Amino acid sequence: MRMTQNGRMAHLLVTGAVLATCPAWAETEGSMDEMLVTATRVATPVDQIGSSVTVITRDELDARQTPKVDEVLKSVPGLSVTRQGGMGSTAQVRIRGAETNHTLVLIDGQRVNYQDTMYNFDFDWMVTDDIERIEVLRGPAAGQWGSDAVGGVINIVTRKGKGPMTVTAQTELGSYDTNRENVAARGGGDSYDYSFGWSRYRTAGWSIASQDRGMGTERDGAQNNTFNGKVGFSPSDNSEIEIRGSHTDFWAELDGSKTGAGTLDTNRSKAKHTDTGAIKGSLALLDGIWTQTVNASAIRNDQWNMGGTSSGCTVGSPLCAAYLGTTVNASWQNDLRFNKDHVTTIGYEDNRDYYWQRQYQQKSKITSSSMKSTAPFFQHQAHLFDQLDLGGGWRGTDHDVFGWNPTWFTTLAWHLPTDTTLKGSYGTTFKAPLLFQIYYPSGLSNPGLKAEQGRGWDVGIEQKLLGGAAKSGVTWFRNDIDNLINYVPIGNTGQYQNTAKATTYGVETFFTWTIFNDDDGSLEVSPSYTYTQAYDRATWAELPRRPRHKVANDLSWRFLEKKARLTVSTIYGSDFQESRSTSAKVPNRMGQYVQLDISGSYDVTEQVQLYGRVENLAEDYHESAYGYAETGGRAFFTGVKVAFQPLTLAREAMK
Repeated sequence: MRMTQNGRMAHLLVTGAVLATCPAWAETEGSMDEMLVTATRVATPVDQIGSSVTVITRDELDARQTPKVDEVLKSVPGLSVTRQGGMGSTAQVRIRGAETNHTLVLIDGQRVNYQDTMYNFDFDWMVTDDIERIEVLRGPAAGQWGSDAVGGVINIVTRKGKGPMTVTAQTELGSYDTNRENVAARGGGDSYDYSFGWSRYRTAGWSIASQDRGMGTERDGAQNNTFNGKVGFSPSDNSEIEIRGSHTDFWAELDGSKTGAGTLDTNRSKAKHTDTGAIKGSLALLDGIWTQTVNASAIRNDQWNMGGTSSGCTVGSPLCAAYLGTTVNASWQNDLRFNKDHVTTIGYEDNRDYYWQRQYQQKSKITSSSMKSTAPFFQHQAHLFDQLDLGGGWRGTDHDVFGWNPTWFTTLAWHLPTDTTLKGSYGTTFKAPLLFQIYYPSGLSNPGLKAEQGRGWDVGIEQKLLGGAAKSGVTWFRNDIDNLINYVPIGNTGQYQNTAKATTYGVETFFTWTIFNDDDGSLEVSPSYTYTQAYDRATWAELPRRPRHKVANDLSWRFLEKKARLTVSTIYGSDFQESRSTSAKVPNRMGQYVQLDISGSYDVTEQVQLYGRVENLAEDYHESAYGYAETGGRAFFTGVKVAFQPLTLAREAMK
């Protein structure tokens, strides 16, 4: 994974060649349309949503500069991230103290959770280059989106083109022999748009096995190559079709699990191919009163684990296990707008999961199975008296293994004349067991597993201040989950069982303030605080890997006529209860950390932007899982972005 001196020289020569041919600056990004779909399945103004929603814009992604999606999500109130190492390591997200497999992930509103060993959406392969914005819905959302949306939903909205074709390029070098490149071409007209891109990220990394704990020193690298494309067109004035796809080739070195506790410094690695695809068509009838939308999407995750130290895998072995998970989803949604203040949605969804696993050193351990579910759904939104927004809906999930499971939700947002908004939501949830949990190839199967059932609510107040330049809010939340599935050791093996009843509750607060914003510059701050308590109601034991306190703040300063920008991001996470299922040697509490990142950029010309960042400036060591080093120390990165419009240049050259 180390770059050679020749490799570095070639990298810089490519950069110089790109710069020399780029006489026009980067693609202009418009302001985010304040219409969100995650909370309601229908484009709805942010101020009319009663649920708790956070939006990370493209501008914020550019300011942070990090390629890691999970790193950006750390600053969102109510979210905690567990990553077992550096770039390329397993990265999972909890919302409001729920399990990682209680987070539903969408790409452009279409489901991408897939069956693997835990049905978590693993952010290890996802980078920020092709993302326009990230919408985070906190709180139960099974009434809108079905199984898996117990803690909430993360919707990744990809970029689309507009205007004349613009070609962008970025190159970056940094610590741990890291290099990053991406190239994209985007554009569009009145009846079409397109976006095509390629990105690559390579790093030699640091030792995932904690060097601070004396568990290892060998560096663990990673490489990610992603191709993506998105095309939209309008065959007529009242119809639209959109086609999207991506392919990721991914490889990462790992460290194995040590018998007893912690990690073992080995040459273990994983390789995976992840493919996503979707097609969406919409048709507006009766002068826009009735809009039909048909979606079909799929995600295929093909992963191989080489080497290993877990049961049945010999250290240094060429191949330990292979996993193949595929999810296919289709839906038909009808939105009825009889007037501007009421929207009724009626639809039907079909979801099919396929899972295959083989333990190569236990030839009999081959698992292949599938599950499917269908669900009619109904919901209504009402905007009343220009001050009251009400929403509610019902969904009936008919699962081929776990039967009929209805869920429902309701939301409220009441806008007072004092620029105050009172908000609240309530919802019920359903979570089907995973194929991996039912059949558990490494242990005992349990076909008698029951589905997890739950309910949750939140209430909050938001207040605009200083003529709208500032906004603050506080939200109280609680979730109760029955039939929680846990792993139970049995002799020399184990089994997944319904063993727990979990409760999570807490408080989320935020404050955003644009201190000034004029032609010369701007200054913004956005601190937040989250308190989370999560425990098993049967034993009163605290659930593992949920920090009780989290404080985050982003400061963004633009100056020199907004040509320069400085962003300071700070996150504090308190210690948490670590899982003690492996050995009593694991500490009861661990994981407290402070992360300080600084990034800056300068528009040299309208064509070229230079940038740099320092990650983990305080050089604070961090583990979100015992023995897995999430940071390798202070890291420095620098790069350049360029863009140009080739057709415009060609026309000018011909004059």
